[in-house]
Amino acid sequence: MKRHLTSGSIALVSLIAMALLLTVVLGLSGLTMQNVRRSQRDTSSNLALQAAQAGLELQVSRCFGSLMQQQGTFVEASSSLSTDLANLAPGVQATAWVSPFDTGRQAWVTCTATIRGFTRSVRTRVSSKNVSIWNNAVFAGTGASGQAINGNVDIRGSVHLLGEGEQYTDLNNNAQWDPAESFTDRNRNGVWDPGEAFIDTNGDGVWSAAEPFNDANRNGSYDEPLTSADLNSSFSGNAYVGNNYSGMPSDLEALIPAVAQVGETESLAAEFRVKHGRTALSGTATVGTTSIIDGGNSKNTLDGVYTNDGFGGNQGAANVFSDNGTNQSYDLDGYGIQYPYISGIGAVPYAAPDGSNWSTYEEFYNSQTLTVPVATITSGTAAFSYGPDANGNRISFTPEKTTGGVTTPATLHVEGVIKFAGDLQIGSKDTIRYTGNGTMYSAGTIRVDGNFLPAPGQTFPTTARVGLVARQDLKLATGNGSSQLKMAGAFYAMGTIVSRKQNQIAGTFVGSYFDMGTNVPNIYQVPSLVYNMPPAMPGDQNIFALRTRSWRERAVTN
Repeated sequence: MKRHLTSGSIALVSLIAMALLLTVVLGLSGLTMQNVRRSQRDTSSNLALQAAQAGLELQVSRCFGSLMQQQGTFVEASSSLSTDLANLAPGVQATAWVSPFDTGRQAWVTCTATIRGFTRSVRTRVSSKNVSIWNNAVFAGTGASGQAINGNVDIRGSVHLLGEGEQYTDLNNNAQWDPAESFTDRNRNGVWDPGEAFIDTNGDGVWSAAEPFNDANRNGSYDEPLTSADLNSSFSGNAYVGNNYSGMPSDLEALIPAVAQVGETESLAAEFRVKHGRTALSGTATVGTTSIIDGGNSKNTLDGVYTNDGFGGNQGAANVFSDNGTNQSYDLDGYGIQYPYISGIGAVPYAAPDGSNWSTYEEFYNSQTLTVPVATITSGTAAFSYGPDANGNRISFTPEKTTGGVTTPATLHVEGVIKFAGDLQIGSKDTIRYTGNGTMYSAGTIRVDGNFLPAPGQTFPTTARVGLVARQDLKLATGNGSSQLKMAGAFYAMGTIVSRKQNQIAGTFVGSYFDMGTNVPNIYQVPSLVYNMPPAMPGDQNIFALRTRSWRERAVTN
């Protein structure tokens, strides 16, 4: 009897144990299935996020690819990216949107992707910037130590300094310029003669002359690329790089388009870039400012500062005021930006609007321009007219005249490209007004010693524009008595641009070297110039950079 009771108890315990085990197994199985389903959901959600991010990057890259065609603006668009992302995420449904704002210079780019019922969406804010060399107040290419910009100067607008040294032919492919090997000049004739002992620096067994180079400043020596220890530019006195037109003479400001508004603030979108070499700031010289300008209606800080080697001088970075601080490196590597030599070693090619291609700008100037026998143009120069030639190039001049007590200023009209075989003198403590759309090229040096401005009723550079191109130097207000002058134009010199006295100039300077004097000359960038260039100006190609300003994931209800 007891045996049967014991057996029944064991069976009951076993049954209970099996029930408990079954419950545990079923619970674990359910938990496992729940984890599997959760894992599948997480996997699908993560795949959707990855697909949305990939789609966003694809759409941003397409926006970048169209900037040149769209002149740097974004275009509103909506497109399916499902096919593009199919290999990455089979079965994905993805759509991207581009929503421009700020006159098309900025845009929200959004991509939403759905996989197995799970949707994720990401968004970024992008902006475009025309980084052409002509979208600056000052662009300097070569820059011997301390000579890219040197002086007490007031610059309003962007500054871009390369400091890459003069171009040369690398005969031995060692990526550096090599001077002549030293030798014992036994006959003191200044040249190496066979048999004279020499130091075989490159180990090739023969005496090697200096590698040829483009002596842009004609100083007889090669100017090397600047190092992190070299001084690129030196700003002193009351020198200032600003982001506004505050203090600009009203009569000059009336001849150019109004400054763009960013919200309630006028801004030139000024940026400061130095690729090689340090920038010295001494005394009260500043890049940007924290002072309130025009009651807050004009931008005080710069939009950005990008320099590899930083700042020196007795003030240095303490006198730099920028929206992005002072520690950002040069940001345009890979864009192919270089100084546009017009002739000699390192000269850049020119693609003309008619589809013809030229190995150098000088080649184009020598064959497709109108050469005129003029060396001086002042308000009293006798009237002249040349052209049009077969290419439509023409120039005419009417001297100043006074009739009935009313003075009509001298007027110069330029269309196309005009070549002057030698040096050119423009103005002599007088005023010349211009019309048309033309470029004046001198095979020598150009000097401007008078006011040189658009004619009354004209606006630079939208309705009247003139470019000055000097194969050697460009000297502004350097003559005796050439003070308080006003000019507007696009100014290029393969050598040095000299700007003296307290002149007021609207436009852009592009030169290998600069000498800004000590009397605070002004250069005011005109942002619309880059889209209204005079013909055949060196390096006038637009280059657009795209920047990602922000990124975030958008909430989506599945």
